[in-house]
Amino acid sequence: MLKKNRHMKTPVVLAHGMLGLAQAFIQGLKLADYFKGIPQWLEENGCQVIIPQVEGIGSVKTRAANLKGQILEATDQPVHIIAHSQGGLDSRYMISHLDMAKQVRSLTTIATPHRGSPVADWAISKTQKIGVFKMLEWSTMDTQAFMDLRTTECAAFNENNPDAKGIKYLSVAGEPKREYTLRALRMCHDIVSEVEGPNDGLVSSQSARWGEETLIWPADHAQQIGWFNDPSFDWRNGWNEILGKLTTMEK
Repeated sequence: MLKKNRHMKTPVVLAHGMLGLAQAFIQGLKLADYFKGIPQWLEENGCQVIIPQVEGIGSVKTRAANLKGQILEATDQPVHIIAHSQGGLDSRYMISHLDMAKQVRSLTTIATPHRGSPVADWAISKTQKIGVFKMLEWSTMDTQAFMDLRTTECAAFNENNPDAKGIKYLSVAGEPKREYTLRALRMCHDIVSEVEGPNDGLVSSQSARWGEETLIWPADHAQQIGWFNDPSFDWRNGWNEILGKLTTMEK
């Protein structure tokens, strides 16, 4: 059951993932629409919501620096961060390396590839073989954004970005049935499933698990942020679970 009007004292920051999921399906969206209906729902539940808009395709280091700047511009209070996908890596880097540990009370990561994604390994390998990745490197696109999500890169990232004391780390992993996964994600679901088992179409549960507690949602990578939910998953149930965890920290 949803609990209304919690009146959270601590602002909630929504850190988006790599541009290209929901925006790839519906043209003309702004990054503010990444979390479909979720900011309004959080506000209705008594939260002050901050929605930074960092580079859609950018390296973790670049996105983390911009995330820090926009949080500090919005508030001088400590914040709860709820981060989807790459946004979780951005947040961890920001906390570990950009002197933001005192500004963050908690970090909840949703489907963040903490240990990388076989999809990134597979895609980069394929594009390198046919020369497409070399063409991207010659362009103005920040190709490090894709490299950062490889399993080898994330292993090194974890060594260099330990959790900060005093911050509560929570995570969410998606484990939908394949038939309930968005059709566009089913090939990727199969790739990840073969290597790492249960996954949300892009990130395995194994990779998404981080921190003191992991919540399991029957939701794919898009459904977790409010897209294409019917009939298998109501995002309000999942986000209400997160909000309940954050509310207990306010006491």
